[in-house]
Amino acid sequence: MDPALAALGEFGLIGLIRRQAARRSPGTLLGIGDDAAVVAIPESGKLLMTTDMLLEGVHFQRRWARHRDLGRKALAVNVSDIAAMGGSPLYALLGLGIPSSGIALDELKALLSGMEEEAATHGITLVGGDTCRSQGALVLSVTLVGTSASGSVLVRSGAKPGDSLWVTGVLGGSAAGLLALEMGFRPGVTWPAGIDKPAWLHETEEAAIQTAMAAHLTPAARVQAGQALVGCATAMIDISDGVASDVGHLCRESQVSARVLADRIPIHPGATVMAQLTGRNALDLASRGGEDYELLFTATTDPNPLLAEAVPDLLATRIGDMSGGEPIARLVQANGVVEPLLGGFDHLRGAA
Repeated sequence: MDPALAALGEFGLIGLIRRQAARRSPGTLLGIGDDAAVVAIPESGKLLMTTDMLLEGVHFQRRWARHRDLGRKALAVNVSDIAAMGGSPLYALLGLGIPSSGIALDELKALLSGMEEEAATHGITLVGGDTCRSQGALVLSVTLVGTSASGSVLVRSGAKPGDSLWVTGVLGGSAAGLLALEMGFRPGVTWPAGIDKPAWLHETEEAAIQTAMAAHLTPAARVQAGQALVGCATAMIDISDGVASDVGHLCRESQVSARVLADRIPIHPGATVMAQLTGRNALDLASRGGEDYELLFTATTDPNPLLAEAVPDLLATRIGDMSGGEPIARLVQANGVVEPLLGGFDHLRGAA
């Protein structure tokens, strides 16, 4: 173990975290330092709670992910869950499994700084957590508590036959970014040695690869968009496992069928570039790649006027519609061929 980290010890590390964690949520009555945090109950009377883990070797590789970025992402993926409910994030708890070797105190400080940067973006206070030694790799487990300021909560079970199916932003960027990182690309670095650069690939394409890596390493949670969609969306979910999987969740919870139009799925430019570079299918990256953290939702009216007021640079695209029948999703190819929309990521089965 890093001598500086060993000298600091567990309680010294907790003290460091306590000093670094800024109090932002007005309902924080008692934060780090006691057996439990104390927070005020929101006026709406509704709390939203979620938790996500990032496991080294499963969700990230430290050989290409900066520790500051890991801290940001560990919180952002939880914020995205609150956003998908139309809520506001407030309080976070951090479970930190520290490997006995291979991580330095300065790297942990960078990780915590990244988490605080993400917390500042959304007005979140880190109010507690736990630290322990991991016998294997680095483990980051975040629990996030939020509230529904309006009193209304968006769920997965509200879709009805006749609703249209929408998605914010573009898809496939995270999957393309991961593919680029696995090949040896790195953020801010010119073309990697050992990879032939094709004649068709120019500055625009290189920039698209860089934005794809950024989408994977530091995703942005759509909190403002989620809040704007309360009262417009009938059901919503964030895209963590891929459209193919997450549309299926909406279908099962709402007991409706979905028809997704392949040529309407908005594809990230980086996914188009990486597909051409590697022989992969860009639509496959966009529909099955996962970790885009955009919002997938159903609605009866065009949501773009509402989004234009809340997030002017964000566009929602209608990618299909919902109907009665068996609660499954079907993909309609550009040539009219209809097939089951399968795939996405399952932690016990892997990627499909």
